[in-house]
Amino acid sequence: MLCSFPRHSNASSEDISSDDFTITPYSLSYASVDAALGLRIFLRLYLLWRFIMFHSHLFRDTSSRSVGYLNRVSIDYFFLTKTYLEQWPVVYLTTFCIIVFLIGSWSLHACSYSSTNEHLTMQNAMWLFIITFTTVGYGDFTPSTYCGRTIAAIIALVGVLSTALLISVLAQKLVMNRWEKYVNNFVLNVELAKECKLNAANMIKFALKVWCMKKKNVSA
Repeated sequence: MLCSFPRHSNASSEDISSDDFTITPYSLSYASVDAALGLRIFLRLYLLWRFIMFHSHLFRDTSSRSVGYLNRVSIDYFFLTKTYLEQWPVVYLTTFCIIVFLIGSWSLHACSYSSTNEHLTMQNAMWLFIITFTTVGYGDFTPSTYCGRTIAAIIALVGVLSTALLISVLAQKLVMNRWEKYVNNFVLNVELAKECKLNAANMIKFALKVWCMKKKNVSA
């Protein structure tokens, strides 16, 4: 039976020679089989997406599915993801980043785990996830196994994708909708009308002053 967290014993982490009983540790470039196979538990997260889809009103509503079928739009995972990202972008992205952060940190810690003290702690794994996810890469912590390097590469790709989604959401939120544009144009038109009236009043005032000055000069 495979456990979700890698187990190590003295026999599995050390190579004992039968001749002189010398102990030679394994290379740190390879992760244990339990750690690699234990990562498969996260594949069951598809059940969460199935739960969300089957409990969505868009999927359960017959009329919505009929309209989608007539317009050749399949109400599936991708459609629901786009819908939720359109309706609740902040909540959706925050939840996604938290889930990826927990899974990625645990995976980095599991891939670098060993029975000795020379392994990546959970705190350092979280820090490594952050600097990899944000594509900063200080280099103070690096994965020492092929499994960890694979996880780090996946984290970097997900970080780039999340950054692109965040930029698109921010750009969409900063754009004014139709009613905001209407109010903004109305306020600008009101201010422009006030400025035109003020300029017209000033022109009339200056014209009267010039007429009065000319009249005084003529009478003098």
